[in-house]
Amino acid sequence: MVRRVVPPPRDLGIPRRGGRLRGERRPGAPLGGSEVGGSPPRGKAYVSWQPRYRVVRIGGSTYSKRPFEPQVRELKEAGFDYWEFDLSWIDPTPKLQAEATAVAGILPAETAHLPPPRFTKEDQVRFQRFLDIAAPVGPKFFNIHLMPAKAAAGVPLDVRTAWLAELVDAAHSRGLTITLENVEEPLSILAEVFTRIPRMKACLDIGHASLDGDNDRPFQLLSLIRDRLALVHAHDNRQGHGEAGDLHLPFGRGTIQLETILRSIRDGGFDGHVTLELFTGTKEERTESVAKARAWLNG
Repeated sequence: MVRRVVPPPRDLGIPRRGGRLRGERRPGAPLGGSEVGGSPPRGKAYVSWQPRYRVVRIGGSTYSKRPFEPQVRELKEAGFDYWEFDLSWIDPTPKLQAEATAVAGILPAETAHLPPPRFTKEDQVRFQRFLDIAAPVGPKFFNIHLMPAKAAAGVPLDVRTAWLAELVDAAHSRGLTITLENVEEPLSILAEVFTRIPRMKACLDIGHASLDGDNDRPFQLLSLIRDRLALVHAHDNRQGHGEAGDLHLPFGRGTIQLETILRSIRDGGFDGHVTLELFTGTKEERTESVAKARAWLNG
């Protein structure tokens, strides 16, 4: 197995003249080394950065169109540490809070996934209501996409960024964190949004980053957002194209270099949450995926 070396945390890259990001490699250049971290001063010994290994908590995704309780029981039996509270297809009501609180007694709910936003004033109120309803259940991290809901396609980036900044501030005032997940955005767009919203954290979705046969993009993203990284979504696919290729398979059922990527995340000192978003597979495959993730992240 070929191990990639990813540099230690550094400031988030921002666009600069020439169109290339700080932290984004030149075409054909290897990741790491002088391309990202800079060359050591001439005549001085190079001292390698020593990673900090910490225990990473591994959770499992849920699907809000189905009852949460049987899903969470299955996750507990498979060896997951927590469940990710899916808010995509439900409304923020006291009834939801009561039901989820009962389920959290089976296994902790530590992260949540917000619905696809329309970036409207009405959605801002609704999403802040999600924070108030879901946070008492347990989640401190609320994940969101920059890509708008299909019904709201074409919303300008400036509008989306301002909307996200308002939500991030609302979460911060409640002691909560918003993480922005990569879908298919160019690195330059993500860098711009993170630069505009300093309090916003990042979610690296390994499956999304590996679509279209791209084995470099996960590492490019990791280099770009490492100092903001608070959540990882891990799942396998066969690196096809777009939504049809985003299969969310158990580990080993696809072609993504999951071990290499997760070990690179570990070697960077990451100590946050890793949610396995497995939409298919048997109980045994889920259990095996948890065991692999735990070995690669905490081994």
